Amino acid sequence: MDRILSIIPRNMVAFVAIAAGILFLVLSDPPHTLCDSQFEVLRESQKFFLYTDPKQPKIKTTKYERLRDRCKLTNDQGGCYELFIEIKKMLYDFNTVSNDCGPAAGDIKEHNRALWETTELLIRLAWGEKPPEAYHSKFGWLDKADMSLYCNLKEKIQVWYGEGAWSTFREKMMRELPGAKDVARNLVWDMSLFSENCAKYP
Repeated sequence: MDRILSIIPRNMVAFVAIAAGILFLVLSDPPHTLCDSQFEVLRESQKFFLYTDPKQPKIKTTKYERLRDRCKLTNDQGGCYELFIEIKKMLYDFNTVSNDCGPAAGDIKEHNRALWETTELLIRLAWGEKPPEAYHSKFGWLDKADMSLYCNLKEKIQVWYGEGAWSTFREKMMRELPGAKDVARNLVWDMSLFSENCAKYP
C-alpha cells in the first residue's frame, strides 16, 4: 500500500482524500432541499393533530387517531364535527406544498394515512351498514360541507398519488362496502359517493 501511495503524486492523494470526505458528508447529511423546508413548516403546523407530542411521551395516539375513532364510534355529525374541521385545516396546510413536492409529501406516513383513511371513512359513513335504498339516500347524514370535504380530499389524492391510485382505491372500496357484493356494480356506483359530481361542491 505504501509503495502504491509513493507512486501517486501527493496532490492527487490530497484531492482524493478531500473528495471522499465531501462525499461522505453529503451522503450522511444530504443537502436541505426546498421540499424539506416545506415539510418542516407542514410538520410544525400539524404537530398537534397528525403527530404525537414529543413533550408527552406517555400519550401514544395522535389527536387525529382519537377524533377518527370517535367519529367511527358515534357515526353522527356531532361526533365527527371536530375531525372534519381539523381535516379541513390539514388540507389548507397541504395546499401550501408546491406541486413538485406534493408526491413526496404524500409519501409521508402521517399524511398518507389521514388522506386515505378520512376519505374511506366519509364513503362508509354515507353508505351505511347496507346499500342505500334510493339515490337521494346515498349521502346518509353528510351535508354539503361534508361533501365539499370529501371532494377536496379526492382532489388532493388525485394530485399527489395520481388518477391510477384513485381508481384502484375506488374499485376496492366498491367491492368492500357492506352488501355491495350482492349488488350490480353500476348500482354500487350510483348509490355511493363515487358517482357524485364534485363540480357541485366548490
